[in-house]
Amino acid sequence: MTNPYLAVIAIVLGVAVLQVGNGLFGAFLPIRMSQDGAQATLVGLVVTGHAAGFLVGCLTVPLLIAAFGHIRAFAVFAAATAAATLAFAIDPNARLWIALRIVTGFCSAGLFTVAESWLNDMTPSSARGRVVSFYMLFNKMAFAGGQLLLLSGDVAGFAFFMIASACYSLSLVPVALNTAASPKAPRVAAFSAAELVRIAPAGTVGCFVAGLVNTAVLNIAPVYLGGIGESTDNIAWLLASMQIGSLLLQWPLGWLSDRIDRRIVIAIASGAVTLASLAIAVLGDVGPGLLVALFALWGGFGLSIYAICIAHANDFVDRSEVVRLSSGLLLAWAAGSVIGPTMATLLMDALGPAMLFFYAAAVSAALTGFVLWRMTKRAARPASEREPFVNLPATSPALAELDPRGPSRESGV
Repeated sequence: MTNPYLAVIAIVLGVAVLQVGNGLFGAFLPIRMSQDGAQATLVGLVVTGHAAGFLVGCLTVPLLIAAFGHIRAFAVFAAATAAATLAFAIDPNARLWIALRIVTGFCSAGLFTVAESWLNDMTPSSARGRVVSFYMLFNKMAFAGGQLLLLSGDVAGFAFFMIASACYSLSLVPVALNTAASPKAPRVAAFSAAELVRIAPAGTVGCFVAGLVNTAVLNIAPVYLGGIGESTDNIAWLLASMQIGSLLLQWPLGWLSDRIDRRIVIAIASGAVTLASLAIAVLGDVGPGLLVALFALWGGFGLSIYAICIAHANDFVDRSEVVRLSSGLLLAWAAGSVIGPTMATLLMDALGPAMLFFYAAAVSAALTGFVLWRMTKRAARPASEREPFVNLPATSPALAELDPRGPSRESGV
């Protein structure tokens, strides 16, 4: 049998290069806007533009892939993203930047959908879990590596626009060299919001809140850190520490959720985010060592909530419905990601930079309370009847088809 890792390495490398660009550009752009004097709300609107483009892309990109094919679609999305990234350097105009961010968000959904459709097609059902883990490890390491590229240059120049653009262009190379046949075009199939709430209220609200909080903090934290006097180098390390914290804590939390009521783990994670957010907001600049630890804890718990909520919801559906469920929960996350950055930055401009983490604390505390309340309304699924935890990221609806909890292609289950 072909080694499953070797079969997908070209696609994984292409996505890794893409994630280097995403990590760099997502960290660089808010810092650049802040240094140019932009208000936090404007940064939030630019971030919201990307999230809105991503949400629209999740719904419509499969139609474009069906019309033009995977490799052509990937080439178009990569080229458009690279060009849009360079276009940011033309003029620091707010409307232009929001429009460009909508384009990059839409293309991001397209790039991940193409790549993850290929991953799904080339991975046998027996290796799905291993391939998802392999893919996630590369994803997070590449994203953190992109953030650390901020250590290598000056945010006032144009170098980072060019480096990020080059990454988006180069992501096409491994994918274009992939010799595997193109898979079937992905389909848009998702439960409605009402169906999601009926199936798993705690999981659905948790995914929505993860979008509200995580997208805001990950993208607006550079503005907050710049506002309390942190250098660009420190900002890079602090952002990367969130991804490292996620790598360290996500699997232990997932392991725990396989053994106890997953809602307890969701409540623990959201409660920890509340406490870490309050500590960051109240303590401010407490020195790089403690701040790195707090950001790593924040990332470890905060970036784990989405996958645990997916796992909890999957405990209440048949394997044949896993793809529709995961796709619907991704859309719930995306809807939250459209709202969260603007809400947080409006509060920051009105009441100060620390409101980013007070906002995160308040929303996370509300999730903790909701999940604890839901535990009084429905018993947990017995551990023996649950599928194992899978670290499923919020990247595209196509990844749901790679979920090992879903139907087996070989057996037709």
